[in-house]
Amino acid sequence: MRKLRLNKVVSRIGDLPAIPEVVTEVMDLTSDPNVSVSELSKLIERDPVLTAKLLKISNSAYYGMRQVVGTLKLALVILGVREVRNIVVGIAVLDTFRDEETEMLLGQHGLWRHSLLVAGMAKKLGAYLELSLQGEDFIAGLLHDIGKLVLWKQLGAEYRELYERAKRENIPLHQLEEDVLGFNHADAAAALAEAWNLPETLSFALGAHHRNNDRLQEEGPAPKLAALVRIANVAARDDFENHEAAELSSCTDERSWKALAADEQPLDIEARKEVLWGIKEEMSEIPSLSF
Repeated sequence: MRKLRLNKVVSRIGDLPAIPEVVTEVMDLTSDPNVSVSELSKLIERDPVLTAKLLKISNSAYYGMRQVVGTLKLALVILGVREVRNIVVGIAVLDTFRDEETEMLLGQHGLWRHSLLVAGMAKKLGAYLELSLQGEDFIAGLLHDIGKLVLWKQLGAEYRELYERAKRENIPLHQLEEDVLGFNHADAAAALAEAWNLPETLSFALGAHHRNNDRLQEEGPAPKLAALVRIANVAARDDFENHEAAELSSCTDERSWKALAADEQPLDIEARKEVLWGIKEEMSEIPSLSF
């Protein structure tokens, strides 16, 4: 079923942009468990802009580092190879789809701010729950809506009209996408990740970030990551101040909270609200990160 849906995405939107060379090189190099910090550092430093963006994210309040990371080698030592790899992949994916047209979606329609909030909340909640996801929490949150950029860029005016219609008629965008296109932006994100041979855990989390998707979290390769992004995505829009925990989608997603619980005893619903509200308040006070 999943493969059929991904094939449908590709057949509908046409050829996807080529994977950036730096992503291929970084993925190949980091597939070696014995890769040295020096080797990876030399590879990434060939792109000064990418290096600067990596350090900017690492030092941002969204990422939550406890000390300033001034050099790429220090980032690799503190964060580790896998976490730096994940940040590089996230930056490269975003950069591939950023242009004058998609900047309207990112800026005017608030997608960039929302993506940052989801990324920060996913990382903070992952740290609170001691999930040790090595940066996949932040990057999966940052890229969870990349499918919107894919469709905005590939389908042009058709998708922009669909996007505006969802807002006008107050219809959840992913539901309208299903009705009109036969798939949604989460499927488009997963198709991109699969086409680029990105980590399967990332591909799965991107494709499963809406609760009504037909993918079962517990059957996938990254149930905790998928659950974390689902909760962060909904929590980013939930009104914690004016609603009880039982009224909040992020607090009542029992399936996702159970997936996050190490002992299958998830936080009680009031504790969920307290944790999520606190994290969201902290994230909402941070100036937007730009690069």
